[in-house]
Amino acid sequence: MSIYKQDILNYGEDVNDLENSPFESLRMLHDRTKIQMVLEELDFDEKVLLGRYDLKLIENANRMVEHISNVYDFELSDENNIPHEQWWWHLDKIARGNLNFGVSSELGKVM
Repeated sequence: MSIYKQDILNYGEDVNDLENSPFESLRMLHDRTKIQMVLEELDFDEKVLLGRYDLKLIENANRMVEHISNVYDFELSDENNIPHEQWWWHLDKIARGNLNFGVSSELGKVM
């Protein structure tokens, strides 16, 4: 287990919680970016857990976009040149079916 396990668990709670304030949900996207930066330091089980939470966020994409859009304009993701590999910043496109996303594991692509 890495030192990032709790960060992953916190992210998992946030992707399931649409009762959070939109600002807390926006923070979740920043937290996901931080996790991505240390992805290689996660063990296999943590990567699988992260993948499960990512799938939950994708499952909730429409509702989460509506929620976060109260405080964040997703158009800024393109304006700020956030790469599509950080698909959580382009959740609006995922909700519309306009962006392919990948959830990967140590063994390769899951989706």
